[in-house]
This record gives sequence, C-alpha cells and structure tokens, in this order.
Amino acid sequence: MGFGAIIAAGESNKLLSAQVLDCITEVRVEQSLDEPTRFALRFQEDIIDGEPAIGSMPELQCGQMLAIAVQSGDAIHGLVRGPITDVQCSVMRGGPESWCQVNGQDLRVEMDRQCVRRAWSGRASAAAETILTQTFDRVQVEQTNLIYGAPRSGTSQISQTLNQRTTNAAFIRQIARQNNLQFWLEYECQLNGLDPTSQSLDITETANLKPSPPRPNGATAGASPVDLMQLVPTVAVALRVNVEPAQCPNVTAFDLTENPERPNQFVGTAIDDSNLQEHPTSATDLQPAIRQDGTGLTNSGVQRDVCITTAGNPTELQNRAEAALTEAGWFVNATASTTAYMLGDVLMPHNVIEVKGLGSKHSGPYQVSAVTHVINAADHFMDIQLRRNATGGE
Repeated sequence: MGFGAIIAAGESNKLLSAQVLDCITEVRVEQSLDEPTRFALRFQEDIIDGEPAIGSMPELQCGQMLAIAVQSGDAIHGLVRGPITDVQCSVMRGGPESWCQVNGQDLRVEMDRQCVRRAWSGRASAAAETILTQTFDRVQVEQTNLIYGAPRSGTSQISQTLNQRTTNAAFIRQIARQNNLQFWLEYECQLNGLDPTSQSLDITETANLKPSPPRPNGATAGASPVDLMQLVPTVAVALRVNVEPAQCPNVTAFDLTENPERPNQFVGTAIDDSNLQEHPTSATDLQPAIRQDGTGLTNSGVQRDVCITTAGNPTELQNRAEAALTEAGWFVNATASTTAYMLGDVLMPHNVIEVKGLGSKHSGPYQVSAVTHVINAADHFMDIQLRRNATGGE
C-alpha cells in the first residue's frame, strides 16, 4: 500500500512490492458515469547497471493488468482494473529526476479492439448481456422493450434485426444511448492473505447497463417503488461548502452552473413499418427529480422541444426521445474539490451526495458524474463533477 493506494498487478492481482511502491510519486484515476476509466502511475526512475529500474520491470509493461483501489475505514473501494496501454519515460543525464509513467484504462479497452458484424435477434438487452458475460464476472442489465428479428404482433416487436457493425464496446454504448441507460463498471475488492510479500486483491468486476439513478420503470432487483422515487444520498458524508466554521467546511472550491435553456418535451410522428400508418408520439423526461419538491425543466413553464428523427417505428422514436430528454434534464452542473481526509470518504461516479451551504435553491442532493483522483504522498485529492435535475424546495 503506497500513500493510501492499493495497487495490484497481473491476472492474479498480486500487490506490488514495497520496492516498486517506494518509487511511486503519483497515482491518477479519471472516472466518469459511462466513459472508460483511465489511470496513470508515475514512478521515480533510476538507472542501475545501465538498465532502468522501473521501466524494465515485467509487471509494468504494456498489456500487463493493473488494479488500483483505496481504503476508507474498513471498506476497500476499487477504482479501476485494466491493462497498461502505453508507457512514457523521461531519462535525465546521470539518472536523477528521471521518471517513468504507465497509462491504461479499464477492460472496455479490450472490448474496443475488434470490429464485429452480426445481426442480433431478440432484445437489445439480451445481446448486451451475451457480450458482457464474456468479459466480466457479473452482469446487471436492464431489460429493453423492443424485440428485434421477430414477427410483428404488437408495439413491442419489430421485424428488422439489430445490426452490429462496430466493436463490442461501441455497440454497448449504442444500446445504452438509444435506450436511456448507462454503461459502467463496479469493483468489489477484498485483501487476500496476511503476508505482505504475497498479498493479493480478490476483485469481482460487475458490468452495469441500467438507469442511473434508478427510475420507477428501471428498477433494480429488490428495490421498492418508494426507494426509487426518493433519490436520497447513497453516501453518509456530505459536501459542506458555505457553512459555519463549527460545521467544518470540507471543500476547497465549488463552482456551479445552471443552464435551463434545454429541451423539456418532444412531439413527433413516426411511421409504423408494419402497416405504413403514421403514429403521433410524445415523450417526457422519465427521471424523477433528484429533489422531489424542487423545480425541474418539465415544470419550468417554458416549452422547449427536442428534435429527434429515426427510421425506426414509434417505439424506437419514443425511446430515443426519452433518452434525449433525460440527458437534457440534468441542467444544474457543479464542480468541487476536496480530499479523502477532509471528506472522510471516497466518492465515485453514480454516488448521490448531499451538498450543504448553498442556500435554499441549490442545497440538497446531487449525483456525482465524474471524479478525478490524484493520490500522492500529501493526500488523496478528488476533483468532482456533480449534476442535478431540479432546484429549490427548501
């Protein structure tokens, strides 16, 4: 464990030796809601007998697997696991001030290497589950509502197949985008072994393709409708911004942008390919307000249309319009800077956290949309991006 980071290498996730950890100067992990997580480890390099001490280590070569986790209290939070994709080195004359940096990203990079051409039948969610099961330990996929490649017998079926002409990673992103879902990875981590020289991380990787936060029509197993409608914070800590000194402010900076000039409704027409008849359709944002008593775009009193066209049937048009409106509905965005020590916890995308000290309009729960972790000998710094789809209400 080096200054708060737990780093493991190889398919067996064996912890890096103390010799290697002592050379680390910085660990950086960039996470977002549904983009691949990227990481970088910078080492102080040394030249021994004409060979670079770090650059020649087998576990730090391109293609080798690295996993990065951090501990907060008794919990171990997995930040990323994936292959090293490139190595950078800077060698100074004589050796001092030389450095080596390894960069990589999560396992989605392996899904993005080969182009696949296939016609899928059935639901898009079933196709996604088939693909994701090949790579990840666990898969949680929300069922989609269209059945491809089947005889037409109602609004849930269409005759065309679902055609894939991209990499598996791009195809999963397409399914997510068109069905109002998000694709992200989670890591369940546990230290294995007592001997520091042979310890490893037990890591279970879960691929998620589902709404975030959950919605009433996108329930996760075991969740009740009440839980889904009350988008309460999912972490025990809060971001305390402009509060009394006795309440201990725990952010070093907080910036907020409110942009209500976004679409909040859709009205259009699609042609049913089974009978060539026109069908009017309309859509709204399905995501419940992150602040139930607040004001969102749908109740702002100003109508702003989203323009969506598709060659598909009315249900496909409905799905894409709902996805566009849900994305547009996150019209309040913020950035904050803190540390794991100040906050008392580690934040990750998809967390919902309470923000205090912004007045009645902007205080309340926000969803974490991105986190950049920078871990060095001083602290574990976190630059956080937040979003919400309602204001006011206190």
